[in-house]
Amino acid sequence: MEQHLPVISILSCGWLGKPLALALQDRGYAVKGARTSAAGVQELQAAGIDGYQVVLRPSVPEAPASFWDADILVINVPPRNRERGVAAHVAEIEALRTRLEASRIKKVLFVSSTSVYAGVDGPVTEENTLMPETPNGMALREVEQLLMQSVVFQTTILRFGGLIGYNRLPNAETLATQQRNNDAPMNAIHRDDCIRIICDLIAKDIWGEVFNACASAHPLRYQYYRAAARALGLDIPEKYASVAPPHKLVNSDKLKHRLGYTFIYDDPLQVFDGQ
Repeated sequence: MEQHLPVISILSCGWLGKPLALALQDRGYAVKGARTSAAGVQELQAAGIDGYQVVLRPSVPEAPASFWDADILVINVPPRNRERGVAAHVAEIEALRTRLEASRIKKVLFVSSTSVYAGVDGPVTEENTLMPETPNGMALREVEQLLMQSVVFQTTILRFGGLIGYNRLPNAETLATQQRNNDAPMNAIHRDDCIRIICDLIAKDIWGEVFNACASAHPLRYQYYRAAARALGLDIPEKYASVAPPHKLVNSDKLKHRLGYTFIYDDPLQVFDGQ
């Protein structure tokens, strides 16, 4: 008997979501992508993605009803709390949860961040429950709980480290204005790994779990800047004196064991190989 692949809606389709939509389509899935503007929807449609204009609100999300006609929803919406405060993002996701519980969507993949962890020294696993100090981290931790507590749909939480790759690599400007904490270890993940991990989680039907997703190697940030400078033929940046902040090292062993996953870029310095 022929098995039909689930229909997937992606909220939203920007730097990560758009190539994710294309990758899922390449694997045979029917995909619906969301952007907040009409111009963004046109961009998706030009790329061959079924585009919808969707705007989160603290009351009811603004979206065509057909966007919710899916089996799986990937939520990839950053909090933007510097401009709005923690409560705004939490209220939007709470309204989104209510809308999802009235739809046929029964599985949710929430793209979160390792900013949900407090600034501690040493390894950090999914079992760490210390609350973060940053507004984004606090909002994400609260939103994770909101989604996981639903009894109508299942949620898997994917906590990505800092996103790197493509146009998110150091350039001459960033090397000239690097921050003083460049002696801190990195918790990073390449976009290619992000996409393949999400595709694998969906293909293996893994729901109701929380995963960290970071490269195994944690080079110091100045090592990363130095490799970028060499690749670009620029002056080697200065290593600033240590400011001794807590240096958390995000551990992704659970993900690797559960998925049998091998990172494409298991060391952030690999992005400069061959450049």
